[in-house]
Amino acid sequence: MGQLIAIGIILLIVAFISWRWVVGIDYMQKNHPNYKGEDFLNWGDDAHQKAAAGRDGWDDEWYPNETL
Repeated sequence: MGQLIAIGIILLIVAFISWRWVVGIDYMQKNHPNYKGEDFLNWGDDAHQKAAAGRDGWDDEWYPNETL
């Protein structure tokens, strides 16, 4: 019986997350129809990608807000 309750709770959580995801997609499609997500992680900016390759926030020699 306990397994049935656990499965039911998991299904409710998955259903809620799926519903919110669909609502978010619908919102973006209605309010921002031309958005393609190309600004995510600076895609298309080859100079920035080459400068940032293999580096992270702990690297003292690279400043992400610096213009290239």
